[in-house]
Amino acid sequence: MPLELQQLRQVIALAEHGSFVRAAAVLHISQPALSRSIQNLERRFGSELFVRTSSGAAPTDLGRLYIERARDVLRLADELDREAVTHGALGAGRVAVGGGPYPAESFLGPAAVRFVDQYPKVSVHLHARDWDGLLRELRSRELDFFVAETSTLQREPDLEIVPMASAHAVHFVARSGHPLAARRPVGVEEALAYPFVTPSRIPPRVLDPMMAAHRASAPRLRDARPFPAIHCNGLAPVKQMLANSNAVTATILSCIAAELGRGEFVVLGSAPWLHLHYGIVSLKGRPWTQAAEALREFVLLAERQAAAEETLLLERFQPRARRASSRARKVRPGGGLTDDRGDD
Repeated sequence: MPLELQQLRQVIALAEHGSFVRAAAVLHISQPALSRSIQNLERRFGSELFVRTSSGAAPTDLGRLYIERARDVLRLADELDREAVTHGALGAGRVAVGGGPYPAESFLGPAAVRFVDQYPKVSVHLHARDWDGLLRELRSRELDFFVAETSTLQREPDLEIVPMASAHAVHFVARSGHPLAARRPVGVEEALAYPFVTPSRIPPRVLDPMMAAHRASAPRLRDARPFPAIHCNGLAPVKQMLANSNAVTATILSCIAAELGRGEFVVLGSAPWLHLHYGIVSLKGRPWTQAAEALREFVLLAERQAAAEETLLLERFQPRARRASSRARKVRPGGGLTDDRGDD
């Protein structure tokens, strides 16, 4: 008798809950019915899928292999179901997209809002993770695609990466009352002399020069602090820490447009190598659903708009070069010095 999807879900539920009673309750069937279903499967395989104990049930080696394959089959079945439902006019369904904290705040969120305005019966699942977590979710087919800095993923043979149009400059940022605010623009070493807070893992291409600058700033400090000082998942707590301390972060400007406009944050400076190149990442050979293709177009448009906004924000809020602390002086004919004040 062919395997049924219902049986696959029963095996996964038992593995996740570790108890026939709890799994049966989640599946809305009786405990004896679940027990019989699992026993029927085990008879077909000629071996146990679970070890029963007084405390519950745990998968055997065969059971773990079966569970892994069952999850793959159910994901494929869910994809087929989603494609059937969303085919044509995108009347209903779901699409899952991921991104790091910067793209999630800057353009993935706005793209999702515009998408559901046009397709109100399609739900969007937005996952904000570091790129390694997003990669695991993409390979397990929990995501249709994700957006990430492409330099970390170029050697992955199973990925399809479509670069986005713009490079996003990254700038050091702090609260408006920060000790460095009056000294802008400041160099990387000056910025990293203060506790550095990041909402995501830093790509190696950017991390290496940042670490070198951090080491260069250490001799000026009595005790070298770790780098980064604080690492958390999400921009909201980073903004809170910046507003209430002398911590510094680095971000693309579209993520802090509101704070810049209210005068809460200031741009301290940047460096030529401080930029991010994003790409849309999907699995090679995996068909795109119509919902995912439609959302991808919204994401591409929102990313271009975010890049244009960042250019305008930089023109408005970039730190200006400091004036010299002393005036240029001329030599008097007799050899004395005089201030050359000129016209201000």
